[in-house]
Amino acid sequence: MPDFGLIAVAGIVGVGKTTLAEGLADILPGRVILEEYERNPFLAAEFAGQKGAALPSELFFLLSRARQLHKRSLAEDETVICDYLFDKNRLYARMNLDDDQLDVYRAVEKDIEPHLAAPDMVIYLQDSIENCLDRIVRRGRAYERTITGAWLRRLQAAYEELLQNWRRCPLLRIDCGRRDLRQKETVRRIARQLLCPI
Repeated sequence: MPDFGLIAVAGIVGVGKTTLAEGLADILPGRVILEEYERNPFLAAEFAGQKGAALPSELFFLLSRARQLHKRSLAEDETVICDYLFDKNRLYARMNLDDDQLDVYRAVEKDIEPHLAAPDMVIYLQDSIENCLDRIVRRGRAYERTITGAWLRRLQAAYEELLQNWRRCPLLRIDCGRRDLRQKETVRRIARQLLCPI
């Protein structure tokens, strides 16, 4: 298999990003980078809508992702599969922060972004809101209990806007409604598509 560089798996909550990233890391093979949800001490409060929790939560994710994707952290000759696209930071920040908080966030992001590795490939996972909500319920993360279909639709629309004219690297769209990402053969087929993205 060739060296794919940095592969970013994008999509809304519950669509299967981590499942696919881990599966691809086994098959390609490659190193997997996962979001550090469990380490974010502000996340539950942000999801619960507690005043003042959104900015520290979003900054935690920004700094965590920046550390993971810093150019010094990635070897030139390795395949790395990440269960997020760094650009999602802006989507969540716009959805969750007020204007003053967004100004602070953007100032930090502006200093960080030039030092990060850009993806060589983006895999955008898509599925129905209902299927994603079902996965969210089944995995049972306490802080995700407040996620609604309306919130997921807003997030989905933000991803569509971000990726509709994406030109920075190849983009592969995968409809998860017709695929079980837990099946090794499904992941193998997706890995083969990476060789010739549409």
